[in-house]
Amino acid sequence: MEFRTVVKPLEGMTGLISHRSPVVMTGSCFTDNIGARLKGELYDCIVNPCGTLYNPASIAASMLDLLYEREFTTDELFLHEGVWKSYSHHSRFSGSDRDAVLKMMNDAASEARDALKSASALIVTFGTAWIFRLKEGNRVVANCHKQPASLFNREMLNATQIIGLWKKILREIAARYPDLKVIFTVSPIRHLADGAHGNQVSKSTLLLAVDRLVAENPDMALYFPSYEIMLDDLRDYRFYASDMVHPSDVAVDYIYDLFRQSFIDESDRSLGMECGRLVRRLNHRSLSGLHDEAFTAATAEMRDSLLARHPYLSRAMSRL
Repeated sequence: MEFRTVVKPLEGMTGLISHRSPVVMTGSCFTDNIGARLKGELYDCIVNPCGTLYNPASIAASMLDLLYEREFTTDELFLHEGVWKSYSHHSRFSGSDRDAVLKMMNDAASEARDALKSASALIVTFGTAWIFRLKEGNRVVANCHKQPASLFNREMLNATQIIGLWKKILREIAARYPDLKVIFTVSPIRHLADGAHGNQVSKSTLLLAVDRLVAENPDMALYFPSYEIMLDDLRDYRFYASDMVHPSDVAVDYIYDLFRQSFIDESDRSLGMECGRLVRRLNHRSLSGLHDEAFTAATAEMRDSLLARHPYLSRAMSRL
C-alpha cells in the first residue's frame, strides 16, 4: 500500500534543458533555490536578472524591460538613507554609488537578453498574487524596500488580470524567440503574513492563471508542479525549514531531482553530477586555512579535462 501521493516526473520533455543551451529563470526565491542547483552542476543559467521577484505583474514588467531592451537610467532610482534603490529591482541591486548600481542593473539585463537569444527555456515562478502599488504614479513595485506603508496601496490580482498580462508576454516571446519554451511554476513557499486562508487564495489564483495560460499556449508553455510536490508528495512538516514556511534543503533537493528527471536527459544528468563534483572542489575551503597544493593541482586537472571534453561548459564556468 502506498502511503503518499507520489508526483511523478513530467513525460515528453526530457532534453529540453541541457548544458549546451542557456536557461533564464525569473521569479520568487524558489527560483533562486533551483537556479543555484543548476549552476552548481554547470548549467548555463541566468537567475533573476532583476533580483528576486514575487508577483506576476512585477515579473511581467521585468520581462518587458528585457524584451524591449530598455536601459535603466537615473530616473529608475531613488535615494534612501544614503542608498540608491529601484522599485523595479530586489534590494541586492542597491548601493551607495549611483553609477555602480545602474551598471549592475544594466549589465544583468544585458546578460539575460544575450542568453534569451539562444536559450532553450524560460522558467517563471510566481510566488504571490498580492501586489503593492506606489500611490504616486499608481505603479506596481517589485519591492517596497521597507518604505512607509502609507506610500502604497495593497491589492490582490485576480486570475483574469494575470492571464491578460502574461498573454502579452507570451506573444512577445513567440515573436522574438519562437523555439523558446516557457516553464511556469508556483512557488511552494507559504506567505503566512496574509494568513493561512489568504495564502491559499493567493496560490489558488496563481494556479488558475497558469493553468489557463498553459491551456491556451500548449506549443510553448507548460507547468512544472513544484507546488503540488511540496504540498501533496512531501506532505509533512519535517520537509520544512525551522520557520515552517520555506522548504528544507532536503525538500528542494527532492523537487530538483524531479525537475531534472522531467527536463534533462540521462547523459546530461550524468555530466551534471561530474560537474557538481568539480564545483564542490572549486568551492572547497580548507579548515586549517592552509593552501593544499596537491588538492589545487588535482582540481585544476579535473577542470581542464572537463573543459577539453565539453568546451561549451566554459560559459557556465565563467559565471561561478
